[in-house]
Formats: sequence, C-alpha cells, structure tokens
Amino acid sequence: MKKTLFYGILAILAIFALTLSSCGGSNEEPTEEEPTPTAAPTPIPTPYPTPTPIPESEIISPPTGMAINPLTRGYISQEAAARRPFAVVYNNESRALPQAGLSQADIIYEVLAEGNITRIIAIFTDFNAEMIGPVRSSRHYFNNLALDFNAVLVHHGGSPQAYSAISNLGISNIDGMRYDGSVFWRDAARRRERGLEHSSFTSAENLLEIAESRGFLTDNVLAEIFDFFEEPTLLTLPNLPTFSNSPNENAALNIRVPFAGQYATVFEFDAESGMYLKYIFGNPHIDAITEEQIAVTNVIVQITGIRHIQGDSAGRRDVDLIGSGEGYLFSMGTFQPITWQKTSANSPTQWFDVNGNRLTVNQGTTWINIISGQPDFGESE
Repeated sequence: MKKTLFYGILAILAIFALTLSSCGGSNEEPTEEEPTPTAAPTPIPTPYPTPTPIPESEIISPPTGMAINPLTRGYISQEAAARRPFAVVYNNESRALPQAGLSQADIIYEVLAEGNITRIIAIFTDFNAEMIGPVRSSRHYFNNLALDFNAVLVHHGGSPQAYSAISNLGISNIDGMRYDGSVFWRDAARRRERGLEHSSFTSAENLLEIAESRGFLTDNVLAEIFDFFEEPTLLTLPNLPTFSNSPNENAALNIRVPFAGQYATVFEFDAESGMYLKYIFGNPHIDAITEEQIAVTNVIVQITGIRHIQGDSAGRRDVDLIGSGEGYLFSMGTFQPITWQKTSANSPTQWFDVNGNRLTVNQGTTWINIISGQPDFGESE
C-alpha cells in the first residue's frame, strides 16, 4: 500500500471517530524448530494522556435483558453474563481448516504447541454456534489462559503435563476423550480425508448442557481485563507528545507474527471496517460457519520465554505465562508498546501501557499472539 494512500485512509478514520462523539507461513508438518528469543525494545517512559471517563450521568444502560460484555464492551445476554465463559482448544493445522465458530469468540489466543504448529484457545461468553472445532488436545500452559477468565476448558485429550495441571489446579474441563460420541461428534468427511485428530466437533448447545449438568456454570467472577475507549481511537506513542503524533509515526497496517520456523500469522488492517483481517498459511482465515474472513479489532503480541521441555520426546514446550514481560498492542492501524504481568496461576494476567496504567483498547474482539521473538509491522509488507 502506498504511503500517501495510508495517510489518506487514517485521516478519514480520524475524522470518522471525531464525528461519532497467515500472509507469510508454511503448510509444513511440525518440526522441532523454535524461534530465537529476541529482547523487546525498552520504550521511553514519558507520560501521555489516558481517556477521560464518561460521567456516570451520561452512561447509557444496556437494553432490557442485556448486559455489558467485560471482554469486548459489546452487549451480551444477562444469562451469558451471569455464567462462566468457555475456553475452547482449536486445532490449527492446515488439515483442520476451515475452523468453525471462531468468529463468535471474544478473545482468541494463538500459541505454539509442538513443532511449527500453533493451537488456538478461544474464549466464548455469549455464543450459539451449531458447530465448534475441530477441537484438539490441551497443553499445560493453556490452563493459565482458561484461569484468566475462570473459564471452563474444552479440549479433546491432552499431554501428560496438561492432565497433571488440570488435576492439580482443579480446572473445570470438558474432555472429548470422555464425551466422544455425545457432547463431541466426528465429522465423517474430515475423518476420512484428513485423519481422526482433525475431525472432533462440538456445539454451543452441547457445551452449555453438559456444563450445567456438571455444575460448572455458577460462580462467575469475570471482570474486565482491559479498559476501553468510548469511541474508535488511534493509538499514540508514549515517547511523543500527543500533539506531535501522526499516523506515519506508529503505523501498523500489516503485522507478521513469527511463531517457529517459517510459520507466521498475519494481520492486515482494513480501513473500511477499522479491523484487522486474519491470514493463515498465506490465505484468508475463514470461519466455516459464516464463510467469511475472521476480523478482529485489537491484536496483541505477548512476548515471553518459550522452550522445549527437556527430555520430552514429542518436542512439547514450556511457555512462561506466569511472570512479566513486554509486548505490543495494535489497533486502528497503529501500535503501542505494552507490558504484562501474571503473579500466579489463579491471578488474571494484567495488561499495562508503558507508564504502568491499565491498558485501554478499542471495543471489540482481541487476538493475542504469544511468542518469544519480535513481530514485524509497519505501513506495508
């Protein structure tokens, strides 16, 4: 995309906001290559403005029967707001595509499993998808992501470390190994053409029924993990005064997130919708239900330590999700450096701007990529 076109697009977006007041990647089978960790840049901690809260008298109440979704700031049913969410482990190999139901998730994580292949953990609150999957086996560090939301973990099998962590941490979970043929079913065509491990599906109705029967849906303590802008907002850089920030100084129209080997996931900013379009293996990432490309409002890159488990013959990994680190927030075609912190398995991950303020994002779905290296981003590929 030409630079002049980029400036024009973001100028239009800025006017619009005021008026309102992967392609890279590989289709290889897994290998044991791993990205080389690279230190994140240390941003200059100078102050920059945070959004001014709307006076309580001006806050509009949700429509009757609806509530505010703390993960997106959109509306969800009161019934969904009162119950625990679900964290579904998705198969993310090429043979698993297209996946079903992802477009109904509120927050989506992508993180390495073995080899060069990632898994997706999708957090659902108010959802009604008739088909969700393919569902795949869990890894022990996925539990930390489920615990961030007090979510019911949905998986089909798991590593020895995953089952041990589920037991030790008391994770509420629905396992396809136990419910294959009832809560979960096999897609016959996928099983025949792609293999057994790429054929496991479930549905929102099935998950809600079994979770209720097992007493999993009570004790919802879900809270906002971000603050939200009240209207579409371009991000600013902390080392520049607000008045000097311009679109070209922190452009992020194209984001390439490297995971391992040649595998990367890609997001491209769509100026018309104000969202990032997701690509996988060089093609649009499609939801099998909607037959449309997955699009998200916010993209986060969480940088942390990732390494192979010593002596594990399958090449499984450890991912450091308890601790702290740096990262990036991308939204509205712009970026901002951020930090994160999680003090224990049962304490939610906290997100901050570089001045230590709670992170503020635009309203909508967020895709969180967990890597050990650095993303590539800018005005164009």
